[in-house]
Amino acid sequence: GGSGRELDLRERLATILLVGLQGAGKTTTAAKLAYRLAREGRRPLLVSADPRRPAAAEQLAALGASIDIPVHREPAGTAVAEIGRRAREAARRRGLDVLIVDSSGRTTLDDELLVELRELREATQPRERLLVLDAATGQQALRVAEGFRSVVDPTGAILAKIDGDARGGAALTVAGGSGIPVVFMGTGERPEALERFYPDRIARRILDLGDLATLNELVAEHAAQRDRKSTRLNSSHVALS
Repeated sequence: GGSGRELDLRERLATILLVGLQGAGKTTTAAKLAYRLAREGRRPLLVSADPRRPAAAEQLAALGASIDIPVHREPAGTAVAEIGRRAREAARRRGLDVLIVDSSGRTTLDDELLVELRELREATQPRERLLVLDAATGQQALRVAEGFRSVVDPTGAILAKIDGDARGGAALTVAGGSGIPVVFMGTGERPEALERFYPDRIARRILDLGDLATLNELVAEHAAQRDRKSTRLNSSHVALS
C-alpha cells in the first residue's frame, strides 16, 4: 500500500548518505542517483568516503567520468569525518547543490563500520540516509536494515539488482518489517536504470502481472529525448543556413 515518496532535497546543499554492505551495489547506485538528479536539473557531487579501499574511490571516479558528474576524492587513510567535511566545502565552492556520499562497505556490519558511519553522519548532517540492499537478499534484508537503523536511522531504501532473478521480495521485507520506505529500484547496469519505487507496481511484478505504468513512462521519456534531439538538429540547420 501507500505511494512512492520524494527525496527531501530542500537544503541549499542537500546531502544524501548511502549506506549498505559490500557487494550490495552501493557505488553503482550512487552514480545512478547522481545521473538521475542531474537530469532533473540538480548539480550533484559524488564523494567516496571509504578510507581503506582506494579501489572504491577509483570505481566511483570512473563512473562519475562516464556520466559527466564530478567526483571528490581524498588521499587514502583520510578520516571519514574529514572526507565528509572537505566534500561539503568543495561542493559549496563549485556551486553544486547535492552531495552524494558513498560510505564504506563491509561484508558484515561490524563495530568499526558503525563507528565510521556515526562519524560520517555527524560530519555531513545528511537529511536523506538511504540504505542500499541487494534485491536478492530476501528475508535477510530485515536483519541488515535493523543493523543500520541503530546508527544512521535510514530515511529510505534503494533496491539494487532487481533486474535479476529476485522480483522484489526484499521490498516487502524492508517496507513491511522495518518501516523503512523503499524509494528507488536499480533495474539494470545503465546509468538511467534507476526507477522510482511504487508499491502497487512492484506488487504487480511480483505477481507476474506486468507493469504498464513504468513502461509508459519509459516510452514517454524516450519520446521527449528524441524531440529534444530533433530540436537541436533543426536549430543547427537554421544557424548554418
